[in-house]
Amino acid sequence: MASTNSTVVYPASFYAESHSTWVTVPTVLFTVLGTTLVGIRFWARRVTSGLGADDWVCLAALIFALATNGLFLAMTHYGFGRHIKSLSADDRTEALFLYWVSQITYKISLQLTKISLLLLYMRIFSHVSWFRRLSLGLITVLVLYGFASCITGLVQCTPVARAWNYAVAGSCIQLMKFFIFNGAFALTTDVIVLLLPMPLVWRLQLPLSQKLALVPVFGIGIFIVITSTLRLYALIATPSADTTYELMGTLWTIIEFNLALVCASLPTVRVLMVRMLPGRFEPRATYGSSEKRSAKNGGVSWGSKTSANGWAR
Repeated sequence: MASTNSTVVYPASFYAESHSTWVTVPTVLFTVLGTTLVGIRFWARRVTSGLGADDWVCLAALIFALATNGLFLAMTHYGFGRHIKSLSADDRTEALFLYWVSQITYKISLQLTKISLLLLYMRIFSHVSWFRRLSLGLITVLVLYGFASCITGLVQCTPVARAWNYAVAGSCIQLMKFFIFNGAFALTTDVIVLLLPMPLVWRLQLPLSQKLALVPVFGIGIFIVITSTLRLYALIATPSADTTYELMGTLWTIIEFNLALVCASLPTVRVLMVRMLPGRFEPRATYGSSEKRSAKNGGVSWGSKTSANGWAR
């Protein structure tokens, strides 16, 4: 009887094929961009109204984003981007271990970025009581879900080492369903965070030039929603056992959490515009001219004397 144990021989091109640039290029670009914008954010706040909780949470999000980017770059050193069957056992184990760690740092960075945006909203619309309560409720949901998701990611396999070492006997949860559920949650909260301030922003009385200054902020927010949608689609439509080579989901993951960090700091660019072009971007937004409306909006002062200069705060 012929032996069924045969060694598959792959062509040389199989071992040379690599998608590592899908990881390295966006990671390096976003590392530079994110660090620069958060630095500008801190400078702008220090010379205007001072640092707030949203700034420090954004800094924490940047730290975890940089850690995640560093992990992705390190993964390419161990063959991430190449076919998993072309990797040595040691390289595969190292790459998958770093990938396991990156799942946690990615989740923390993304949740902190969304919390930072919500804290920024609360700082801008500090006197709108219903908005503050809604934002605090959403922050609570993000914290609780983030904690639960990180714990699940850490213990996704039994024993834990099974997550990165296939030689260890054990079992794992259905990771694809876990990733899809996380992606759906991220997409849902992206939409909520984007839409939450819209009713208040819509009522701001701003000159056209100042309204145009807000377009990039919400434009990138919409693109983040699109990115989350594409990431979720990639997870659903392109499942593969070749996890170190089929990186479409990973590519959209890198774009998603890094772009969210960019969006969280983009309002600070307006502060630079105010300093460079004070005549066009001078913050003079108000909510209206009727004192009567003040009593109808939860104690918010809607009079013409009240500045809504939150975007430069």
